[in-house]
Amino acid sequence: MNMNLRTFAVIALVTAFCFSSALVASDKAPPKFYAFAVEAGVRGVKPRALPEQAAMLRNIGFDGMGDLFWLDGQLEPNLHTLDAAGLQLYLLQAGIDISPKAAAPYDKRLPNAIRKLKGRSVTVVVTIHGLQPGDPAGVEPAVRALRELGDVAAETGVRVSVYNHVNSWAESVPFIVEVVRKVSHPQVGFNFNLYHWLKVDGDKDYRPLLRDNVAKLFSVIICGSQVGASTWVNGIIQPLDKGDFDNRKLLAMLDEMGYHGPIGLMCYAIPDDPREHLTRSMNVWRSWFAK
Repeated sequence: MNMNLRTFAVIALVTAFCFSSALVASDKAPPKFYAFAVEAGVRGVKPRALPEQAAMLRNIGFDGMGDLFWLDGQLEPNLHTLDAAGLQLYLLQAGIDISPKAAAPYDKRLPNAIRKLKGRSVTVVVTIHGLQPGDPAGVEPAVRALRELGDVAAETGVRVSVYNHVNSWAESVPFIVEVVRKVSHPQVGFNFNLYHWLKVDGDKDYRPLLRDNVAKLFSVIICGSQVGASTWVNGIIQPLDKGDFDNRKLLAMLDEMGYHGPIGLMCYAIPDDPREHLTRSMNVWRSWFAK
């Protein structure tokens, strides 16, 4: 290798290293960071009451949280609880049923609940179920339901995002992107949940898909993850100080391509003490953006 080629190779290597290891090379603030599904799915654990959970998250340093959609009359009290704790609500999860036997595509309380989110930067993520993954028979009812919810979301300024959830009809992100294109609604986009991506699409390169469709990328949720693992506990879903998936590379690419939304931390089924594992993840997160 001559000197010019050698110099070029060194510069390229240094540039690549700096891009992935120094996520903040300017004065830009890091993305907002929130916890999702805290204490959910942990065997033998009853999640603590929301006021206690909110205080814990705020004390650790999270900007907000995400949860299942509260359709039991607790939406407004819970919003007040989060406001009092100084936490932003970033995500609420609901469902769409596209089964031919479904009495309705979604809970009849959902539209009015979405209207109560007016003025809040919330993404309503929907898991679509009722048919086998990717069944073409589900496209028409899914598109119709998503357009209906998109219209409601437009009234309040919130957004609807299709959740890539393993074993659901819309488990695969490339498939969801095609559905979102068919919906063609400004308030309807798609999720990138790292755990579910690795379970379903982990053999694919996420970079071109996200780059080509960033305008419709409405939600990103990460976790520490062991690539190739088959279980979520101590496998695909872990705190950020565990696993070998390169989250810093993902975050750097999101920043480069212009994704400026919040980043969620997937906490489902993590068996460690929540305050302890959330603190560990927060320490890692802060280290990524330290100047």
